[in-house]
Amino acid sequence: MLVDRGFRARALLVRVAMALGVALLTAPAVAVAQPAAVLADTAGVPAAVYGWDTYRRLDALPYLSGAVQAQQYSSYDRSGGNKDWTGGCIDHDGPRCVVAQDDGSGEIDSIWFTINRGDVTALGNIRIELDGKVILDEPLQSVVDGAYGPPFAFPLVANAKQSPGGVYIKVPMPYRNSMRVSVSNPVDYYHVTFRHFPNSDGVRTFDRGDLALDVLATLLGAGKRDPKPVALGARTQTRTVEVPADNAVEIAKAAGPGSISALRLRLPAGTDTTGVRLQIRFDGHDMVDSPVGEFFGAGLGPVDVRSLLFSSNAEPGGWLSSWWPMPFARDAAVTLRNNTGSPISGIDAEVVIAPDAQWGPALSSGQAGYFSTRSHSGPTTPGVDWPFATMTGTGKFVGVSHAMSGRHVDTAMGKDAVFMEGDEKVYVDGSTTPQLHGTGTEDFYEGGWFFDYGKRYTLPLTGQPTVRMTDDRCPDYCATAYRLMLADAVGYRSSLRFGIEHGPVNDEQADYSSTAFLYTQP
Repeated sequence: MLVDRGFRARALLVRVAMALGVALLTAPAVAVAQPAAVLADTAGVPAAVYGWDTYRRLDALPYLSGAVQAQQYSSYDRSGGNKDWTGGCIDHDGPRCVVAQDDGSGEIDSIWFTINRGDVTALGNIRIELDGKVILDEPLQSVVDGAYGPPFAFPLVANAKQSPGGVYIKVPMPYRNSMRVSVSNPVDYYHVTFRHFPNSDGVRTFDRGDLALDVLATLLGAGKRDPKPVALGARTQTRTVEVPADNAVEIAKAAGPGSISALRLRLPAGTDTTGVRLQIRFDGHDMVDSPVGEFFGAGLGPVDVRSLLFSSNAEPGGWLSSWWPMPFARDAAVTLRNNTGSPISGIDAEVVIAPDAQWGPALSSGQAGYFSTRSHSGPTTPGVDWPFATMTGTGKFVGVSHAMSGRHVDTAMGKDAVFMEGDEKVYVDGSTTPQLHGTGTEDFYEGGWFFDYGKRYTLPLTGQPTVRMTDDRCPDYCATAYRLMLADAVGYRSSLRFGIEHGPVNDEQADYSSTAFLYTQP
């Protein structure tokens, strides 16, 4: 099966490369880490792997997608308030409510709805049309329940019990000329995130007959193992270190070209992970400086996290694991800094280094980006979005880990965590209007109704693993959440401003901490 999967992936990449007019680097017919999935247009601008290869070739994630645009339709309140249901249909197809459409080539990457605390029965059928053909026309509730089988199966689809309060479809569906998504009846809250490609030559329309069982298996194994193809020649550096108070210790270093393929830490029980920082330097550039817990999705202390590219095991002696591909051309160094005020002894570290000559030219030419984070914490500012990342240069945003501490306030429905009413807004390349504009914090993490009023979940691409209510570590309502944006990564060529409101119009005070994950050219 390994050989067959690699062959199919390579064949798909050849077709995409032909479509974008580039030479494809030779890849063996096995699932090993080779940059064969790298595509560029005739002007040398990097494009993107698409379709199922987004998840089959996560080793290609560092390549920048300057020729590809992430776009979104949603029901956000056009008046600037918080009545997101007033966004409604963008068009009508007879009695049907059209929620997304595109002319040209692209790919649908994430569809999310909620009404009635996640019971979407009243929306009727969801109809997805690609290149003028109906590829799905079934009851939405049955689709997200997984009634029609792969590839529309959990966790590529989820209902409101699995993704508390919301439902989603995250099957990547490419199209050559057009797409349209509609439902039978008017909708309250939704977003459809899609990518628009620079051209359509050779792009293959989504085939529902490809069950993508290998991708489903990878996603079902999230948090347990490295989801990337095997990296030939990879070596593991293992150390046990003591980090003095107010000091730093290097835990791994490597000479390039190559990549950090995996990074695992095991801290002594009781360690304050907010006071330990992970720092990584690539080719002389300081690219990562983040609280250890938050980097692994556990920003408020030990909790089980099972995302596709990072995990946390809350059991004593449990590991923190990361599988982001982190390329470098010349050298890399990984350091732990201790800001807790007390020495920490017995930290176990495992860092997997994979040599790969392709990363030298890819990074120096700007085709690929360095793995980077943007971390900060503090009180929110009235009238101002909380910034996940504010960037200049070239890169792409691929995810965020977010910790929140706010308060319940009285509403018509009882006491609610109204600070979560804030919408995400994403401005790209100097635009004064958002390229993505969502409908609420829990909606961005693809739950709903305040995560069905406080339920925990951890899925391959989204989750709210921590919820606390008024205890010695939380004054009122505290939570962590994460979202990986892989197929729906937001690329930018000159600038990015990715933020989220706190409250309906940035009017609810909260204390936030966040770590954004990006690939950037410094």
